[in-house]
Amino acid sequence: MKSLKHLFIKDDSEEDQPEEKIAFPVVEPGSGTGFNQPTTPSVNTSSNPYLNEIIEVYEKGLESINMPGYDFYDFYQAVKAAGAQNEAIYKMAFQMGKTMDSSITSTKLSSDAEYYISKINEVYKTYSEKGGQKLNGLEAELTAEKEKLTGEVNGIEADINKMRQQIMAMEQKLSETRNDLAKVTNKYKPQQDVIKLKLQANDQAMQVSIQKLNSIKEAITKYIK
Repeated sequence: MKSLKHLFIKDDSEEDQPEEKIAFPVVEPGSGTGFNQPTTPSVNTSSNPYLNEIIEVYEKGLESINMPGYDFYDFYQAVKAAGAQNEAIYKMAFQMGKTMDSSITSTKLSSDAEYYISKINEVYKTYSEKGGQKLNGLEAELTAEKEKLTGEVNGIEADINKMRQQIMAMEQKLSETRNDLAKVTNKYKPQQDVIKLKLQANDQAMQVSIQKLNSIKEAITKYIK
């Protein structure tokens, strides 16, 4: 699995390291795959620029754990490729699967679906934990630097009170340090915003993935006996 710190913020020491493949998928509604899901709520992707990236990670990961032989993933791909979801499509896909593996049953397909769903949940949990840790680390750095700069301000103010003869030079230094303190929040804000957006995208990508897989799972139960 690709280390999630590569996804959220890349450390300087890791710039030249080759990336490993992560493991799990999802297809965004309306992404051009022809896979329509009118029964599931859509997720607004316009406000998060990282959602498509993380959905693609889930999609490729799901492909990478495709179990040997014909199983739910192959059925999922067949239904998706058909461009619609209805009883005829599900039965046609099921019969196609039967020609590839005569032992296929709706029960087995549903059981396989649970396996893929569980794997998506595992990756989602890892994303959330690693992203949260990275965000917490940035917030800790911000707090520490604020405290350091605030301490400098207080020290400089004390020096001014003690050394009136150096007041002009000390006031200049005080002004510069206060400017640094005023800028420190903006220094960290872009990275914080990126992490928060990626965590939000991870939540949304998981929801989209689970909705799609559950939709097909429920249709199997409904349409395939």
